[in-house]
Amino acid sequence: MTLLSRLYTYRATEARSPTEDFLSEAFCEWLVLAAQAGIMDRVLRELLQLPASQCPPAAYDFASIRWSTQHRIGPGYRGTGKRPDLVGQGKDFFLLIENKIGAAFTQHEDEDGSAHQLALYRDYQQRQDLPYGGTVLLTHHTLPPPDWTGPVLPWSRTHRWLVRLLGTLPARGKPAEEALKYWTRHLIAFIEENQMNGTRIALSDLIAIPAYERLQDGMRGLAAIARKELTTLCKGYAWGDFKVPHGWTNGEFNESQFFGGLLTPDGVKANDSSLIVWLGVLAKPAYGIGPHIDGIPELSVGIGLWTEQPPSAPECTGLTERLRQDLSALAPNMNWEVDWMPHAADDEIFSLVARARLSLIELHQQTGEDFWDDAAQSFFNTAGKAVFSLPAEIWEKFRTLES
Repeated sequence: MTLLSRLYTYRATEARSPTEDFLSEAFCEWLVLAAQAGIMDRVLRELLQLPASQCPPAAYDFASIRWSTQHRIGPGYRGTGKRPDLVGQGKDFFLLIENKIGAAFTQHEDEDGSAHQLALYRDYQQRQDLPYGGTVLLTHHTLPPPDWTGPVLPWSRTHRWLVRLLGTLPARGKPAEEALKYWTRHLIAFIEENQMNGTRIALSDLIAIPAYERLQDGMRGLAAIARKELTTLCKGYAWGDFKVPHGWTNGEFNESQFFGGLLTPDGVKANDSSLIVWLGVLAKPAYGIGPHIDGIPELSVGIGLWTEQPPSAPECTGLTERLRQDLSALAPNMNWEVDWMPHAADDEIFSLVARARLSLIELHQQTGEDFWDDAAQSFFNTAGKAVFSLPAEIWEKFRTLES
């Protein structure tokens, strides 16, 4: 994992992807280092594509340009209070850079009418009445407004330029050049990790579409077997308040992550329940519970419990070992996994997962050229019976631990 990727994880939130803000900060730091390394004239002409008339002369002190983010438009201008993403300021120089990944441009309404972000920023920049600088759009998927005539710099082109730049810097340079090379390499890697360096589809991916559709059809067939076993097995047990969730949405236990059926207490929706029982095919992570081999779907039977009680709490001590022993005794040939997992979005919530699994590759190896229905039904039935045969006190413990 690159340096920028590690920093990026600290900025991520459940509600919002920080890619735009993060890249603005990263690119701002890169511009500072580029100025210190003495290549800012190239950056303005080649990368940012400012017209020659808007670039300072060669004798200009490019290192004196101050690069910053979150610059606020002051009073007396249209769009007062708005914040262009990146600003470069120096003697006779004022440059604005707006960074867009996929978001649309906001519209501003005032007594002078309606204007989009770039129009406001261009007006603000031009009213500085300085000979050098301009307004540049740095973008990935967002298209410029129809009336925009200023420079447009795609992140894919930025990536290619940065790669070429690395090849022109000396192998052993001055400290400023070494710092620029270090930051450039990590910026390139981060752009690539976020698939912003261009569009390329492998031929094998193109021909995989029919295979993927067949795979989904197959998983839906296995899901039908799982749902039948689930509804049959759950009847007549003491925890009869477990029902199929009401409505069509089962939260993350839904296609394309999960193909199958699940039960919750009183049939509440999965997103609203702290206790879930499932039988089906787990294709991708759901609530942090994913296949053991990324990208390989697996038959899965399990229980998920979310609680505010930590594993060290007296109510939880010994529960995993008791579950593992009981499940192994009830279905000794199954590969049972019982463990606590941290909750991805809340440090105060803990999840206990008990499940049996069989990857579709293992299922294929078992069945050979035969149909998979009987083997899948046997797996779901055996593992499902073990889950529903757990002692009543275990289920009562689950209910008391629900958060």
